[in-house]
Amino acid sequence: MPDFGQSPLPQDLQFQHAEPLPSETAPASSGKSCVACKQPIATTYYHAQGQVVCPLCADRIQSGQQAPPPLSLARAALYGAGAALAGLLLYATVAIVTGLEVGLIAIVVGYMVGKAIRHASNGLGGRAQQILAVTLTYFAITTSYIPVFIYHSVKHRQQVVQSGQTQVEGAQTSRNGGAARQPRMSLGRALLFLLLLAAVAPFLSLGSGISGLISLFIIFIGLQRAWRLTGRSEILVMGPYESAAPAVP
Repeated sequence: MPDFGQSPLPQDLQFQHAEPLPSETAPASSGKSCVACKQPIATTYYHAQGQVVCPLCADRIQSGQQAPPPLSLARAALYGAGAALAGLLLYATVAIVTGLEVGLIAIVVGYMVGKAIRHASNGLGGRAQQILAVTLTYFAITTSYIPVFIYHSVKHRQQVVQSGQTQVEGAQTSRNGGAARQPRMSLGRALLFLLLLAAVAPFLSLGSGISGLISLFIIFIGLQRAWRLTGRSEILVMGPYESAAPAVP
């Protein structure tokens, strides 16, 4: 028996291979089975994208194409932000360990954010959910450069201390009677600067040639995945039709 506790998403149903539509005067035989739940058709059936579906699955497809309630957007933003943060840490970790930008991680980040938003919207999709998913995925990927930058900055600073350059600079400063200190940027302003820089960094990197185009393509892959997962599928459901009774020999 299939699990009827939760409706399958419309985009999860397989309608790639359409079967010929029988005419209303010659409906499908009772030997037909539902393409979604694989259960045999008793008497009543529907057509969805050229495939035969049972009444229960037809109702699920139609309900899955409804617009999510507006209040669910706040919940989707919370879930999506959590997934985006997890994706940011994952992307940054891989970049720090390998020193490379792995395009597969961008797909994973888009998948994580899209699935989280879809789940928070009770399995429904819409334009607002798509925009939210794309925005969170974009910033999850681009801001992953911030922890990578911090890591390399700390590592470089440790190397400077070990080489003794800081002691030399301190001695020079004391001999000069104490040079005026450069004003330091506050932590909040520094983080805001890094956030804005990360947001535009993919476009600034276009000046580097092929590597910049590769970075944009990696981001595009993740955004595309998030957009598709949170979209509302338009599947035309026709019916109901009645199956013909099997011929009596």
